[in-house]
Amino acid sequence: MSLLPKNNAFGPFSPSWNLPFPTGNLTAAEIVAYLPHWLKSIDVADRFISHGGRAITIAAMINEFRDQPSGAPFKANSVMIMIQYSMRRAGYNDWSIGTHSDHRELIARPEDDLDVKHFRTPRTTHPKDVRTLTPQKASQNQEAEPIEFKDLAIHVKEHPSGADALDLARCVQYAVEHEDEEWIFPTDFEQLTIHLGGPAPVTHAHYDRQVFARRENYISSPAKSTPGKARTPTKKPTPQSKVKTSRSNMRARVAEVIAGALSGSSTPQQRVAESLGRVELGSKRRSSRLVGKKLNFGEDSEFDNADGDFGDSPFSTPVKKRKLNQAAATANDSDFQVDESEPDDDVPAAEDASDTEEIESPSTAVRGRLAARKARFHIKASFVPERTPPKPKAPKVGVSTQKGKQPQKDIPAYMTSTYDPEVMDAARAFSSRKPLFIQPPVLSANRLKIDNLSVYLYSLPPHTSLAEMYASAFSSTRFNGPRRHAPFRELHMLSDPDPMDISDWAENIRWAKEQWSVFGTVWTEYDYFLDCISEHRRAFGWVSEEAVRAGMGAHR
Repeated sequence: MSLLPKNNAFGPFSPSWNLPFPTGNLTAAEIVAYLPHWLKSIDVADRFISHGGRAITIAAMINEFRDQPSGAPFKANSVMIMIQYSMRRAGYNDWSIGTHSDHRELIARPEDDLDVKHFRTPRTTHPKDVRTLTPQKASQNQEAEPIEFKDLAIHVKEHPSGADALDLARCVQYAVEHEDEEWIFPTDFEQLTIHLGGPAPVTHAHYDRQVFARRENYISSPAKSTPGKARTPTKKPTPQSKVKTSRSNMRARVAEVIAGALSGSSTPQQRVAESLGRVELGSKRRSSRLVGKKLNFGEDSEFDNADGDFGDSPFSTPVKKRKLNQAAATANDSDFQVDESEPDDDVPAAEDASDTEEIESPSTAVRGRLAARKARFHIKASFVPERTPPKPKAPKVGVSTQKGKQPQKDIPAYMTSTYDPEVMDAARAFSSRKPLFIQPPVLSANRLKIDNLSVYLYSLPPHTSLAEMYASAFSSTRFNGPRRHAPFRELHMLSDPDPMDISDWAENIRWAKEQWSVFGTVWTEYDYFLDCISEHRRAFGWVSEEAVRAGMGAHR
């Protein structure tokens, strides 16, 4: 068996990177969980990077499935170095994740192909440079001996499950639970898979891009740089004067806010106006005319005439005067005129007193109202003709010419029908329900789609216009269900199903249209997408308006 060097990043007894690949399908999660050293294989690196893998995502999966020997989380930088070193050693000079697509000589790998039968180990693509032929160094370029299945579970803290697992996870867990049985990896992989019921079908959720997308929300903690032994952290001191100045300014602002709150002033302008009437020291008024003087409120004040009105102050806003529109009335002006408004004399005095638009003396206000009333009278007399409301005509009493009485209209059936309580509860809850956001699976950027260049190929003749070709290509009833082959159409672009159709296919389309209108998410007619929608609808009891109407009609 080939020996592992001392720089084993995944702990002792971890499987060697020169362990041969089996014949069968392996998910990205299974490779990372049980055989993380295979990241040094350029075929694994090519498959992961081509299908959306990133160093931070792969590091998240390593920390999710495996215990680290040092106890510290595995860093994304270590994953990047491991993959980059292998790719450059294999002859792809200046390789990086960003330039991966520039290397045309790499093997094109479809997303639905998870078979690792022809994957190569590092000893084949970039063997170790052994200058002195010793048994220990020579073993680094030899094929690793098979190991027991249960040994793959060493350092594994969580087995892949659900859409992250296919056949390898089942085999490892079976070997751990049945230690008395001996199963060897990779020699017995196909045999043990058949023993457990055969290979599991590969679905859209098992694709590498979907596995990586489920870890997109992983946030790694930033690396903390520590100074070396001969280095001392240098930090530019902050001037003390700036700190004191900022603190003094803060104290001044706090004192100003507190003073404003205590004085009852609600705006900075009011606080400034109040400060103008104070002297620098103390709280006396700048004008001392009222200080120490007793006021008799029974007689006129000597300062009334001097003070004048508030509107005479040079600091006040001048009163705006209204200007009447003197434009000639059009022929349609009468359509927007109302009847004579009630006279101003009928307006309560409280409403007149509440008008604070202009501050004037009472005599001026009375004259203003009289002038306004006279102006309105002359304007209406000049432009608005006097109209008298039409008098309703009483119907003449006489003998009806119709034979018999008019037939009464039938009462609608929905007003006399009785429904089951469950149907009524569902109908009441429908109007107030809110759609739930469901994250759709990630779509491949290179998937086959119907667009302006290809819609001709997927529509029925005659191809008279682009709109008719799209209507034919995105018809929801054309295939009596979803398409069974690519291109798989977007559900929100399909035509609306028949209102009486409440099948799973029709309800899935309506649900996808709601998700698109509310959240802007795209769901397609992939089998896995439709299974996810149906499972969600049944779990949360989602029904469309058409289904509610059909249910009320069936349970009358």
